[in-house]
Amino acid sequence: MRSESFSAAMERRTEFGFNLLTWVARSISDSYNVMLLMIAAIVVICYVSTIIKLTRRYETAIFLFIAIGIYTFFFNGARQGIAAAICFMAIPFLLERRAAAYFTLVALGATFHQTALIAAPLYYLASDRAGWKRVLALALATVIVVLFLQVFVGFAASVLDDKYAAYAEQGEGGGQIWVIFLVCQGVMLYMFKTAVRDPNYVRLLNIYLIGLVLALASTISSVNPSGLLRLHLYFSSTAIVMWPMVFGQFRNTPLRGVMALGFLAVTISFYVLTTSAFSNLVPYRASAGMFNDH
Repeated sequence: MRSESFSAAMERRTEFGFNLLTWVARSISDSYNVMLLMIAAIVVICYVSTIIKLTRRYETAIFLFIAIGIYTFFFNGARQGIAAAICFMAIPFLLERRAAAYFTLVALGATFHQTALIAAPLYYLASDRAGWKRVLALALATVIVVLFLQVFVGFAASVLDDKYAAYAEQGEGGGQIWVIFLVCQGVMLYMFKTAVRDPNYVRLLNIYLIGLVLALASTISSVNPSGLLRLHLYFSSTAIVMWPMVFGQFRNTPLRGVMALGFLAVTISFYVLTTSAFSNLVPYRASAGMFNDH
């Protein structure tokens, strides 16, 4: 309703890219279906095209794209969901060490949500090594973020937008189950680093582990999980292409079947939690009364 004209769309406080998208959608139709379809198309195309580039077992990766909450995130966080999807599409350029293409896509993501800029340092931080010294450095980084969270968030608020000051506001906390899942997943992916032969695995693992710094800092600091914790999306999405690499190392072994069943149980359970208890995304509710004749 606020995008009847180009000038009206650009007057909104949201980022330029999203304002432009709303104007284009409104130019096509005043139905919300067009806007929602365009958002979904951008996000899904970015993820699926990148998945196909990075792994041959793309069916597993697409399942994880849905099951671990990356697909459902943009149902509510549209702008940040688009930004994270564009940054995910930039990952192949990071792996290929093509700086210009990588930073161009990160900048494009920032036109939808400025938090995409947090992905820029990953080009230099995503090392091809992941030893115990790296883990200790990340643990130290978590402590530093917790201690100086107000400083970091204050800087972001002054440089980008004052709305980011809310990221450091003390509250009741939340998101503990999310963080536990992310940490446990990170531990398992780290344990498999010596078994996986794919040359991209360690850099992807480093991206994931860096994201745990923000996730842990959010929980330890008891801040609103809708702020700092949401940033994990720029990092944890690498798990959807790392797991197919892991399973690829256990072909034709009984262990693979056991792992697959356990993994399926955990991810489906997590999906049910994220769509019901965490975000109320399930539009149906089963009850005894639904089976009555009336």
